[in-house]
Amino acid sequence: MSILVLGIIGNSIIFSDLAFADKPDLEAAKEARDAAKEAKKEAKEAAKEAREEIKEFDGAIVSNSSESPTTDSNIERAGKATICHIPPGNPANAHTITVGAPAVAAHLAHGDVEESCETVDLDRDEEIKSEKESRATEDSTQKESRALERALRLIEQLEQKMSNLEERLQNLLDKYESGEYYGNISSPDNVTNSYVISFEGTATSIYDDTVTTEMSGELFMENQVTASNTSKFKILSGEIKIGNNYYDAVFGKARTSASGQGDSMVIVLQTIDSEDNDNTIKMTLGFNPPLEGEFGTPSEEFEILENSKVSGQWALDGSGQLSQGS
Repeated sequence: MSILVLGIIGNSIIFSDLAFADKPDLEAAKEARDAAKEAKKEAKEAAKEAREEIKEFDGAIVSNSSESPTTDSNIERAGKATICHIPPGNPANAHTITVGAPAVAAHLAHGDVEESCETVDLDRDEEIKSEKESRATEDSTQKESRALERALRLIEQLEQKMSNLEERLQNLLDKYESGEYYGNISSPDNVTNSYVISFEGTATSIYDDTVTTEMSGELFMENQVTASNTSKFKILSGEIKIGNNYYDAVFGKARTSASGQGDSMVIVLQTIDSEDNDNTIKMTLGFNPPLEGEFGTPSEEFEILENSKVSGQWALDGSGQLSQGS
């Protein structure tokens, strides 16, 4: 028994009915040939339809002199756009085309411009495109070199900031040692008393007010000048705990002032935290009733007012007591 293969359509092999006959069947062979022709015709039609769908999706319809002119209103109604198509490497062959809306992004991505070529500066457009291509093809050595230059600049800036910080700290230490830090003390008190300021409350991040943590502290100070309207104090030592971080007072000062709504005390501290960073802490304490006479015996109650903060980190809120030390 023999097998006669008539042809291959797509991935299918067309066999004649003779494949299982002992002698030729001419009628069966004719039917098989006709079936093969019909299958080939259907395959061509399917391919044609597929090409039309792809063309419709791309939406590119090249305008030429043989076609009727397309007005802006017609383009808008048809959902199309005017594109200046600039062939890569051949800007002299730029020409205006009209494309469907879905194809605009793809054309712009490879350098075309969404307007008529008559209004496009092709030379300038080519310069921009060339610059982009140059940066895109920049080799790794050039990129590494540029990154290194940026890193060196950042290091220089950081070193300058550290130098400025060290200079600022040195100036503070110089003022502290000379007494200038505490201002002009022309008539110091004859009797020196010691005081303890203890407090607790909360600290809120100045960058995110949803971040809060517990805060507490104790500061030790002594009077320098005591007067009816204003008094000055020297912060000797102390610490403030915010969350798990401790801020140790290196030196500081305090000043009271009277107002019709009670007395306030402004405290400025230079501190070192648990990570050896220096920080400035400013606190404003509100006393009501006001401080009078030999205050601190018994303890004076206060509230920590607005603008009390660890510079660049925390806003402070809470309450406490001021009392005379032993």
